[in-house]
Amino acid sequence: MSSLKNKSMESKFNDLKIAIKEDRGRWPDAQGANALIVVYPPEKENAYLKRVNKEYSGEYIIDLSDLFIDYIDKYGGIDNFKTIYKNYRSTSVFSDKDSKNENFKEIIIGEIGKAVEKNKMPIIIRSGILYGTGIRNKHILESDVVRESKKPLLVFYPGEVREDINENEKVFFLNAMKANDYRGQLI
Repeated sequence: MSSLKNKSMESKFNDLKIAIKEDRGRWPDAQGANALIVVYPPEKENAYLKRVNKEYSGEYIIDLSDLFIDYIDKYGGIDNFKTIYKNYRSTSVFSDKDSKNENFKEIIIGEIGKAVEKNKMPIIIRSGILYGTGIRNKHILESDVVRESKKPLLVFYPGEVREDINENEKVFFLNAMKANDYRGQLI
């Protein structure tokens, strides 16, 4: 893998186009996942989203911030959600299979399923909304719908690439939390 640290947005979008056309078996670092993860500086999110909307408007763009607002509304609004969140005392409110409400992780996976049904490439944007939910990218990338899709899942991932003491590149989600176990080809 070439360095992620100093790649321009133009270079990343070119690499993305090439990777989409390649057989997923040729993605050297995908760890078996059917996903391409575009890491970009959080402060450049608007520029990346503008480019996504321009180049991939015919695909199925999943804006996690919109899904999150809808999710909160299902609880009766922010005040009710705050009460429920405090009662859980953990992030399990976002992925509780026993809840009478649909969990946020399943909503995301359901949206990916809709893209697959429409034969569109699913593209996740505004993934920073996952910070603090306990939902990790790997929970989504390892889902059956992603694994079985004929088209790769694209995830636009706000983060920073840093080198460790051995000069290995490490990704930090929102420049704050070390990303681990990412499954997918990093671009």
